[in-house]
Amino acid sequence: MALTLRQSLVLYGLFMVLAVAGVTYFVQTAPPLPEAQCANIVTPMDVVRGKFVKEPQTSILNLWNCLREYKKDNWWHTTAGIWGIYAIFKIFGPFGAGTSMVLSVLIGALYDEWAEPMTRYSFLAHFLGVSGEVCGGAGGWIMSYCIGREILLHFAAEKMATLKKEMDKFQGSMFRYMLFLRVSPLFPNWFVNYSTAMIGMPFWYFLVASTLAIQPAACMSIAMGSMLRDVGESGLDLVKMTKRGGMMAATMALLSLPLIPADDWSKGLESVKAFWKRMQKAPAAAPAAPVTTASAPPRGRAEGPPVAKRRDASPGAKSAAKGPKEKKSD
Repeated sequence: MALTLRQSLVLYGLFMVLAVAGVTYFVQTAPPLPEAQCANIVTPMDVVRGKFVKEPQTSILNLWNCLREYKKDNWWHTTAGIWGIYAIFKIFGPFGAGTSMVLSVLIGALYDEWAEPMTRYSFLAHFLGVSGEVCGGAGGWIMSYCIGREILLHFAAEKMATLKKEMDKFQGSMFRYMLFLRVSPLFPNWFVNYSTAMIGMPFWYFLVASTLAIQPAACMSIAMGSMLRDVGESGLDLVKMTKRGGMMAATMALLSLPLIPADDWSKGLESVKAFWKRMQKAPAAAPAAPVTTASAPPRGRAEGPPVAKRRDASPGAKSAAKGPKEKKSD
């Protein structure tokens, strides 16, 4: 029996109340935070109001100073709390939109375990960020599959129509369409989590495509967090930051290559081959003719040697040249 819109909204609100109650119980039973370092941290209501996204630098630095001290004596509580908050915000996507990047940077700043020796990139932080993103998105997919159909059709009917229209372009390859949705800015991330459950997307396609597509963004945000940690602990080192930035860009480029669709790969290769053939067929450029400085003769006059100007003869010479005049006969 299909749920009505009112029933779906009531269940969605009930799940949200249960999540808030679970977070409240966890916070109240956890060891107390150090007051000196944790006086100015953001609260869950600040996150809902958007302060976490509007002031990310202040929020991350305050949380880092607080949780760095707290993590020394309460590692498991810190890790479980951050991962749980990450997953809950992904499940209830519209209320935690924009928090993924900030939380990933915070995780990169807090954890340096299982670090790669050259760049000090923490694989534990990478695992926490990626697993929180994928598991939270999977929770949103399952919840939407159970109760989300009427909610989406009522509040996001136009986006659902666009989603189905785009799906027609990928007939025969649902996995490629899921990968396209993950890397494309066409739809927000929370909407992809909710809506793909309504269009017949297999759950395993959703999991695998989400895991692959999140890798470049996770590498970037966690590397940013590790650089912030180094700046906070040892000061600003431009040489080290430049080296890490270059390696981070190269890693992101390599991780992004498998996400390029097969059709785009083939079109790109054909374009490169066509350009190479045109370059090979192009004739060599002829040498330029030497530039002459002589002026061209005026139009209409035949070319020839210059004619010397005759000088005017003297009067005596003129008369000698004429000779004696012949007398007229009678």
